[in-house]
Amino acid sequence: MTEQGDRLAEWTGRELFDANGHKIGRVVGLAFSRRRYGATWLRVETILGKNVLVPAERIDTSRDRLVLPYPKSYVEGGPVNEQDEPLSRDEGRRLCLHYGFDSAMPNSACRQGCGLCMAKRRAERSR
Repeated sequence: MTEQGDRLAEWTGRELFDANGHKIGRVVGLAFSRRRYGATWLRVETILGKNVLVPAERIDTSRDRLVLPYPKSYVEGGPVNEQDEPLSRDEGRRLCLHYGFDSAMPNSACRQGCGLCMAKRRAERSR
């Protein structure tokens, strides 16, 4: 397993928080054994019991916690993916757009409504 794969495997079972410190849920593992659609996806079981995918690249570990730069409600409102369901191309695009990866759509720029842009705007307003 690669160094990144080892690091991601260590996250299994750990709690995931949003940028405001609210618990989103628990990391239950890698969603896929390889990168898909330009991102490595982690499966998270939310407090509500839904399985959602989150981009591993956006997780910050600097505070000895796993933290995503998105509000809890935004992550919970994202596309749901059950454990045994493969990710279709359309689902991958929806996930990428939801989390602000514009590479999901060829020759497209951020639509200013993606999750990362919304989170950045909220952070700027709270300064």
